[in-house]
Amino acid sequence: MDTEATVMSKLAPLVGLRLCIARDAAGMKNFQFGEIRPHPSGKGTVGDFALHVQCPWRLVTTTEVLTGSADYYEPAIEGEEVNLDDYQSGNLQRKRLQALFQTYDAETRSLINKSDSLTVISIDADSFGGLNLELSGGVRLQVFPDGSRGENWRVFSPGNDESHFIQ
Repeated sequence: MDTEATVMSKLAPLVGLRLCIARDAAGMKNFQFGEIRPHPSGKGTVGDFALHVQCPWRLVTTTEVLTGSADYYEPAIEGEEVNLDDYQSGNLQRKRLQALFQTYDAETRSLINKSDSLTVISIDADSFGGLNLELSGGVRLQVFPDGSRGENWRVFSPGNDESHFIQ
């Protein structure tokens, strides 16, 4: 099976699930999909599926970039400093995600989407492991690997013993 078909097959379970959590893990963005539940370890929360992104990504509409990976290094307010200790709005990425998700959970340092928007409608992939998740509300999550080696992203079901799909 070619890369495009494999990626689409592995991400197919996301269709119909809501993008429910966005959080950081060092330089990696962690997106969770589905229903929010306690983590199997008893610490924190997870969704039904996790997408860990270590390559460039962005959330877009048909007319604008809402935010993306490069905004992590931009201050929330022009002329101020980036504050990575402020998990809610310490950089432009977090501030814009906060506006989109609308809820912040200080205990898990996560942005939470409690609305019915941002549900995965469809998935498209390319032969390089890039992907587009079409979300309700006219938003797309685009992930685009930009290196020839190493892990760009992975998808898995937290707490499930099934292997992770790594691209």
